[in-house]
Amino acid sequence: MIVEDGWVDRIMTWLRALSALIVVNFLIIAGTLAGAVVLGALPALAAGSVCLTQLRDGDGSGIVRRFAAEYRARFWRANALGAPFVLVGALLVADTLVLPALPQAAATALAVFTWVAGAYTAISLVAALAIDVRYRDRIAPTLRFAVGLSLASPLMALVLAGSLAVIIASLLALPMFIPLLGLSIPLFVGGWFVDHRLAQLDAHHPRAAALAR
Repeated sequence: MIVEDGWVDRIMTWLRALSALIVVNFLIIAGTLAGAVVLGALPALAAGSVCLTQLRDGDGSGIVRRFAAEYRARFWRANALGAPFVLVGALLVADTLVLPALPQAAATALAVFTWVAGAYTAISLVAALAIDVRYRDRIAPTLRFAVGLSLASPLMALVLAGSLAVIIASLLALPMFIPLLGLSIPLFVGGWFVDHRLAQLDAHHPRAAALAR
């Protein structure tokens, strides 16, 4: 009976976590639409990162209220923090659009560059969001830290890129889950890798003591 109760408790914990991820996903979508997409996407991702960090820390209470408060508080800061990544993303999309007009060799080289730069940009954005949850520094130092973290931690970057690729491929194979978990799952997993690395680097990180055991 004790074993059965343990399994039931474990299943209920996983179900609560899954429900929270679905709620955060809907909140990110709603926040993006509330800001007319252009101004709403980054604040929604930033607020979602705060809520997902809270979930990883073991607290699933008050997610909706926390999201709303963080969305308002971080609206302009998140847009300023994410603006360079949006610009780079736009340039990469432009590169992709010109590929058909290039000779085969040049198109292949540019395609490889675009994929690598896109992956690095995505990892750096996830890092910037995770860093901004733990450390409220100025915009420029936060960006430098986020961009440099992947270069200084290549193993983290490779594992994170591979994990995100698997998640995205899985979601594309099962598109019915995209409206439910398409944003929250990548952000949750990506944030976990970055936060874990931050805890290894910073003795004052909230999770540093747990890693040291």
